[in-house]
Amino acid sequence: MRKEEMSDQEINRRKFLASAAAAGGMGLGLSFIPSGAQAESSAPSRARRSAATWQNLVEKSSFDSQTAFNASWNHLYPWDGDEDTHNGAAQMDAGQVSLSQGVLTLKATRLSASPGTSPHEPHAPLWYRSGAIHAKPEIIVSDEFPEYDIEGEFQTQTGPGIWPAFWTTGIGAAWPPESDILEYVGVNEQGEAVNFFNTHYKTAGGAATYQRSEVPVDDPNDGFHKYRVWMYKSGADVKLDYYFDGDYVDTHTGYGWADVPQRLIINLQMGSWASNIEEGDDGWADQRPGPDGDTYFRARNVWFGRTVA
Repeated sequence: MRKEEMSDQEINRRKFLASAAAAGGMGLGLSFIPSGAQAESSAPSRARRSAATWQNLVEKSSFDSQTAFNASWNHLYPWDGDEDTHNGAAQMDAGQVSLSQGVLTLKATRLSASPGTSPHEPHAPLWYRSGAIHAKPEIIVSDEFPEYDIEGEFQTQTGPGIWPAFWTTGIGAAWPPESDILEYVGVNEQGEAVNFFNTHYKTAGGAATYQRSEVPVDDPNDGFHKYRVWMYKSGADVKLDYYFDGDYVDTHTGYGWADVPQRLIINLQMGSWASNIEEGDDGWADQRPGPDGDTYFRARNVWFGRTVA
């Protein structure tokens, strides 16, 4: 998740992550997730347009070989400067990214000593070497390209200090928009893994805020799960239908998102808010709690495409 212009609400987000999940997603401006039966009955009926107007931008085969990967993906983050760091305790390195039999693996390794701090807020001490990639084609929901379908299958370790994500963010200084399609930020107070579907946007007054829907997942590392968002233009806004394992979860609104270009990112961040700590807390200097050894985040069948008006 990108936070170049963080509000006080976002900077203090770790204080309510666990409590919100414990409260069933109610309060604090979070969305309540309907039960499976309710979700299915309320799912929007949305089918792709005819093949003549559909355009695949990244194919499911992009992890089948290094050549296919190089055609669709770049290493690190899509920032303009400091592309190997973000808002956690991991410094990204292409050597932590591997391909095997159509599966992309990002590996985070605990270091014996910290090489310094991240230049990005909240300037966490770097204690991990990890991997991040971003798609070469951009996402821009517009009159010309009114619908986007983004999907992938993922298997990830979770726990204190582990922060995997599959997400979109505005290009350059444009933030928000941001859509978190997969995001596990550590665990809640009960030690449970909860996936966050987040949609970040600006209010009429210009403040950054978001809508969140939560999906508890028994074990995100027990096989692959499917995460998906369908984006479609609605005037100056963008609607986002989120799905987990093929089931409709919720619809958010990205206010003012139309015509704003975004990038798709897969990364394994570590520490910081995922460790439930902030600067000045006990454990900040060495980013604890956090795992020793290696941590893995795997992806397959990742693709996205769009309609052409």
